[in-house]
Amino acid sequence: MAISWSAVLTLAVVLLAGPFCWVLLSAARRMKACRSSPGNQGERVGEEADHGGCAREEVNSIEYLVTLLGYAIGIGNLWRFPYLVGKWGGGAFVLAYLCSLVLVAAPLYLIEMGMGHQTRCSALDCFNAIHPRWIGLGLSQAFMLFCVLSYFNVLIAYAFYYVAASLHSPLPWSQEASGAESLNPVLTYWQDGVLGAYTGDLSRHGLGPLQWHLAAALLVVWLIIFLSLAFGKQVLAKVTWVTVVAPVLMLTMLLVQSVTLEGAGSGIEFYIGKFDVNKLADIQLWATACSQILFSLSPGFGTAISLSSYARPKEDVVKVCIRVAFCNSAFSIVGGFAIFSILGNLALRTGKTMAEVASSGGTGLAFVAIAEGILGFGSWANAVSVFFFLTLVALGLDSTFAMAETFVSIADDYCRRKGWHTPKRRIVAAVCFIAFLLGLPYCTSLGSFLLDVVDHFVGTIFLLVACCFEALVFAFGYTWDRLAAGIKAATGRRMPPRWLYRLLLGVVVPCATGVLALQLIIANLRAPYENYPVALQVVGWVLLGVCVLLFLSTLWLSGESQLGQVVSARAEPDLHMTPVRPEREIDRV
Repeated sequence: MAISWSAVLTLAVVLLAGPFCWVLLSAARRMKACRSSPGNQGERVGEEADHGGCAREEVNSIEYLVTLLGYAIGIGNLWRFPYLVGKWGGGAFVLAYLCSLVLVAAPLYLIEMGMGHQTRCSALDCFNAIHPRWIGLGLSQAFMLFCVLSYFNVLIAYAFYYVAASLHSPLPWSQEASGAESLNPVLTYWQDGVLGAYTGDLSRHGLGPLQWHLAAALLVVWLIIFLSLAFGKQVLAKVTWVTVVAPVLMLTMLLVQSVTLEGAGSGIEFYIGKFDVNKLADIQLWATACSQILFSLSPGFGTAISLSSYARPKEDVVKVCIRVAFCNSAFSIVGGFAIFSILGNLALRTGKTMAEVASSGGTGLAFVAIAEGILGFGSWANAVSVFFFLTLVALGLDSTFAMAETFVSIADDYCRRKGWHTPKRRIVAAVCFIAFLLGLPYCTSLGSFLLDVVDHFVGTIFLLVACCFEALVFAFGYTWDRLAAGIKAATGRRMPPRWLYRLLLGVVVPCATGVLALQLIIANLRAPYENYPVALQVVGWVLLGVCVLLFLSTLWLSGESQLGQVVSARAEPDLHMTPVRPEREIDRV
């Protein structure tokens, strides 16, 4: 195969876009600083000096927003949301999705941001400060996060491999490259060339041989993560500019190119051109919509708590929460137009119906259906392929940066609490190395099936359980009064009445997430998940059991809430909060 220079040029331009935007922003800041009066500069320097004694790093407002955007906007925005919209009645699903955002996901996300910002603690220390019995919730979230980290980066490794493959002409999954004897070259390339996956009866096989090309791609992913996290927040902020700006630019270019394809109109009509009112009466529609926004915005991991602990004391977390929630959903909806434009063209070229070409979500949609659809761009196929799969890489890196930083912050806070002066880069190196080793089983012939099982039992079921109890812990432990008082002290903003958030966080959120988790558990008890072999089912149930046991392990602990001391010791003096009714609320925990 020859090198596609158009793909190489596209790759170079995309990689330089983020640094270019960061340089422009830095230049604008310097110009603004130069125009400021000397008195104002002195005030700013004094403010920084006041914070200089704080052991915890701080990030500015833009970097904080960009980091949270990167965490929220992930791979699922492009390969799961559009598929679900097409499957569940178009506009009806979008309506259910937006309702779930407002009533469930956004309130959970806001309380995580508020708790982290006001306590300036990682997730584990934050729950410990609320009450020692909730340490188990933080431990279970940390374990869940590490499990997710171990397999999530394998998905990024898939996309990395496709980016490298896109530099070859013709594309390796095209009919021209695979030969006339291949009936479905795209599927063959994915299953045999990339995954090396087993077919038939999986119970007859073990993990199988390691796919070295995937292991190498996974190593590259973890090296990028190490280099981004090991040298402090400022380095991570600069890298995040690349991984946040690049997907926006690439999605815009991909959208412009894809909507002009022949057949794009039919794809868009299938995506959003219908509103099946009857679907709104289906409880499964609401369950799927609620699950999607929870997994997209991703409260429940404790990541928003840890990331918000680095925000400046006067940060307006409400405004940031609204912006992140809006941009996350907007990216999903706009991305769907690009995806279904490509699928519409694919349906026209292959003579299939839209329902057939859009019949799978997740990796099947991205690496099979879209990969096949990209072939329809003709001479632009290599460039478009680089655009699409590099977008997936960037979206994945954004999310994994935030998750890895969350786990590192938990380990870093633990070392400080023990009096161990461990350099952060050593902690980052240890986390990256262990997680890389744990990710290797997912790079075997059985790895894709193992990944699906672990994601279902840990990254789905227990995430719902964690969201359920996190809402209850906040409602009756941290309290809305404390959060509202802190936000008012920091920004002067008045929050909605107490009864509204007590209804949402004390009733709606726990019921919605708890019922979803219970529904999935009952379904898996009745029938094995995806009829996978017993060995894979056991792995899933054991990991879920470990999460539950960690959560239960500290419920017996007694003690008192340390929120007053934590907030008083770590927050700025003018942000000190006096709980409205601390004794009554803490006793109820």
